[in-house]
Amino acid sequence: MAAVTTEEKSHVASAVTVAAVLFVLLRLLAVAHYDWHVAFALLHTLDLEDAPGLFLGTFMADSRISSALLVLMVPLTIFYAAGTRSRTAPLAVAVPVAFLVAHVLTYHRWWVPVAAVLLTAGLVVVRRRPASVFLLRRFGWVVGAVALVVAAVVATPWVPRERIETGTTFEGYVMETAPGFLKVLGAQEREFRILRAEDVRSRVELADH
Repeated sequence: MAAVTTEEKSHVASAVTVAAVLFVLLRLLAVAHYDWHVAFALLHTLDLEDAPGLFLGTFMADSRISSALLVLMVPLTIFYAAGTRSRTAPLAVAVPVAFLVAHVLTYHRWWVPVAAVLLTAGLVVVRRRPASVFLLRRFGWVVGAVALVVAAVVATPWVPRERIETGTTFEGYVMETAPGFLKVLGAQEREFRILRAEDVRSRVELADH
């Protein structure tokens, strides 16, 4: 196998950086229902340490999207790991499988692992075909493309939905908490609000998402 040059590594790093910025931008727009002003307000609730939560929360926020992604990504990851000799291949498989187990135990969607097994079997059958070889060689690009599509269509934020009482009761997402105030995104109308902490009488996290 040919060694990867410094220039190639630089191109890969640049591509990853651009993809990460695009991912965040698409998430902000999708969560804001593509309202530019709301997306701009949400931008100022993010910090660098929020990146892991934003990324993982994107795929865990909507159970329907999670089901579809697990059906797709578990077989693709197994297919990729079987076609490579990387030492990290077992770990790459273990992570989505762990997500699959947790997802099934939580939502009792037993059709998800069944569909994943069927798709895996289908990939094994066609593994020597040109399309499969093409997919294997460009697995990273496929994963990146799937991530960007998910970022663009999932409107559920990366934080839990809450029922908030301030004299009136409404449902929303607390995007940032700071001494003395909360920044909240409305669940239905996607109105961005800044609430004084002293005005919030109660907060109840909702699990139905």
